[in-house]
Amino acid sequence: MEHQEYKSSLELPEVNWLDRDSNPKKFFQDLSYALSEFGFMVLTNAPGFSDDFQKSAFQEVRSFFESSKEVKKSSYIAKTPYFRGYSFPTPADIGYGQVIEAFQYGFEQEPLCKHDDKTQPIHRRLFRGPNTWPDEKALPSFRPIIDDLNARYHRLTHLLGEAIVESLGEDVSAFKKYFDFEDPDLAASLNHNFSLEAYAKEDRDMVRKEYAKFNSNKVGAHIDGPPFIALLINDRPGLQVVAGEGQWIDAPVTCRTAPGDYHVPVIPGSMIVNTGGTLMHLSEGKYSATLHRVNTTLIPEGETRISMPYFLIPKMEGDLIPFGKSKASTKGAGGYIAGRDRGANASVNRMGTFPQVTKRWWAEEFAELSQKQRDEVKAETQAAFELAKKRGERFKNAKN
Repeated sequence: MEHQEYKSSLELPEVNWLDRDSNPKKFFQDLSYALSEFGFMVLTNAPGFSDDFQKSAFQEVRSFFESSKEVKKSSYIAKTPYFRGYSFPTPADIGYGQVIEAFQYGFEQEPLCKHDDKTQPIHRRLFRGPNTWPDEKALPSFRPIIDDLNARYHRLTHLLGEAIVESLGEDVSAFKKYFDFEDPDLAASLNHNFSLEAYAKEDRDMVRKEYAKFNSNKVGAHIDGPPFIALLINDRPGLQVVAGEGQWIDAPVTCRTAPGDYHVPVIPGSMIVNTGGTLMHLSEGKYSATLHRVNTTLIPEGETRISMPYFLIPKMEGDLIPFGKSKASTKGAGGYIAGRDRGANASVNRMGTFPQVTKRWWAEEFAELSQKQRDEVKAETQAAFELAKKRGERFKNAKN
């Protein structure tokens, strides 16, 4: 089908990576503006993510999701305790406004210890381990492209992370204190979102009404708490961000993999960048995490949406002391409480997202830690709302 042309009064700001060398003053001004006033940006000319590479990646990922249930089940996420592999589509009636299947991956790693060795911190038991790959004979090109994608994301997320720290007026050594290129903690996903057609006809109006509300708690709106930043490429519309004076705005598409025009722009070779809760804290609220969601009603009829988010997580031992400070305050600008167990927080975040793994491998730990994690998420989300309100007031005043 044909899609309506893009029309919007407010768009995510763009930052051109090529300006990093050719016009560094403009690059850092654009970067600082985007992350302080939006918390999101579109990085154009993203190194390693040319249009050709993105098309190859989307082709292989779509081939995986379009393969048989048996092939996808061969990489079922609950086979191991490490939250790696395929998760089946969520039911359309669970109240979150999304029907999604996914594949979780990271660097291929040996476990640091047994998953039930309670003498070790939970994050050391949960985050390090092997990927769970689908049958190689059925999809021989899938693992190579995902390994390549992971390596490209990893390089970019560190280059951009250092630039973000520099834009705050800090030395890049402050970034390296929390993020070790050779020994990373990260979470990465391939997401396959279905359109409104995945719902029963009698339920579709209910879904539309929930998305029409600004603050519905049934459509998966959230901030990314544990990550420093999140990177994302996508091939269909759907991602929305709260910005400006407090309205939902649509993010662009980074790669065209189907004919027709969308209601958002397509910016080939670009990358969508999102400020995480960790950066919100380390920058003392200068760069705020932003509420965002995938709006099922914006995925074109007859199509599905692929996105590939990549989350860089700081070392999980010790406290997070804001850049330029010698010690952490009791409560930071981002709702972060000093002394928290960040490894447990990040681990429970994974457990809540993938209950099929949790029920099999982590039920006792989740029962013990989940309430504390919910309280921390609530505090960070409230802090993000407060910072967004201040941004909205600045935005409104700048227009007047």
